[in-house]
Amino acid sequence: MLTNHDHSTMSFHTMEEATRFLLSAAAAQQVRHLSYWYLQYQDGAPNQVIWAATYDPAYMNYYMSKFTPLDDPVINGVMENKFVDWAEWYAVDHLAQQMNTVAHKYGLTRYGISMPLPAPGDDKIIFSVCMDCNDEEWSHKRGILAMRFLPFAKSFDSRMRCLVEADQHGESIFKLSA
Repeated sequence: MLTNHDHSTMSFHTMEEATRFLLSAAAAQQVRHLSYWYLQYQDGAPNQVIWAATYDPAYMNYYMSKFTPLDDPVINGVMENKFVDWAEWYAVDHLAQQMNTVAHKYGLTRYGISMPLPAPGDDKIIFSVCMDCNDEEWSHKRGILAMRFLPFAKSFDSRMRCLVEADQHGESIFKLSA
């Protein structure tokens, strides 16, 4: 169980600090990866993306060069304010299967969830958790993962708001960090 000590209320000052925190939390909670997306919208389309994750930076660069959040079926599901089970998407969506093949090479598993968080205006916030397990374990663990990480995700988002606001005001922050 994540405790209040695990997620302080102090704002992050840099993307590197936020990423270090995610890396530490993933290790402490024995999950493979954690990811936070903040998609800023302007005129109905994503204008700016902030992404902090524990993923391999090479994967994050590959992803951003080959896909956009709007292409990603998992992110699209979450952007409709739906909780998304990655394994379900990978079972039925061709693009998700292609993305999974590449992601697997960089240490991401198909056993993950993505959940929407409340965002101001038209902006979208997505928090994801993935873990190592098998098909039999996954149906039980995904619900537990959601309950366990939703409070953590909300706290992490509140700590990210200073960086989001800095980015919205044109201040340089490191966008891709791992």
